[in-house]
Amino acid sequence: MKLFKAVTGVTLSSVMLLTFASGAFAQPLSQVSTGTQGASVTLNGQTTYFSGSQIERLAQVNNVDPNSLREAIEAGPDADGKFSPFSKLPRLDNGISEAQLVENSKQKLSSTGESLIQPAETSITSSQFASTTIGALAATTTTKSNQDSTAYNATGNNTANGNPPKLGIVAVHRVKDITSGSTSNSPVIPFGTVLNITNVDIYLPNSGYRDIFTVDDTGSGPNRTSYWIDVYFGTDTTSAINYGVTTVSYTY
Repeated sequence: MKLFKAVTGVTLSSVMLLTFASGAFAQPLSQVSTGTQGASVTLNGQTTYFSGSQIERLAQVNNVDPNSLREAIEAGPDADGKFSPFSKLPRLDNGISEAQLVENSKQKLSSTGESLIQPAETSITSSQFASTTIGALAATTTTKSNQDSTAYNATGNNTANGNPPKLGIVAVHRVKDITSGSTSNSPVIPFGTVLNITNVDIYLPNSGYRDIFTVDDTGSGPNRTSYWIDVYFGTDTTSAINYGVTTVSYTY
């Protein structure tokens, strides 16, 4: 059995420090306070510690409440064995624009310093795309625009589709999560569906950038958009937390 625990405001000899070097963010952030306590979480025997200032900085970049973020980290994995704190947190209603949140996404770094989000490698206009063979076929595809995405770590359980989790999969809502009166645990997008992220490329630890993902899991994202995706980040807790909440558009 995989064990986990969460510890608040303490120093542990086994702690993995999440560090933000002075040049870690591409754009300056406003001064953060030190009123938030630190927190740590242990997943699969590995402990990751987040100081109060780190939590406040993460909260600011993703426009969520820092104390709620700390509590979500402390809570550890959910009932399904997934650790995905940002999937549960509402964004603050404080006037920050979507454009600023997109800019904030450029500041997110992996545990080894790579940018977690970069603009999609190629971009053509809608009229150019429609004139291509792929574009003609795309008339029969589904597009989901401006959807939330978060990142999760698993703790030993198989996916909702019965497979061991692997890099390149995502979780989506269950039908009952977004449909009033439904009791269906089926995913809102069928298992095995291939999603093509059209606005950004996402960096996965030890894998590199990709824009193609496969639906193979379901998750709980009560404050996320209807077609939110939760990207599997393996055991890299620091990178998953740093990914935060990122807006994506995709087709399938």
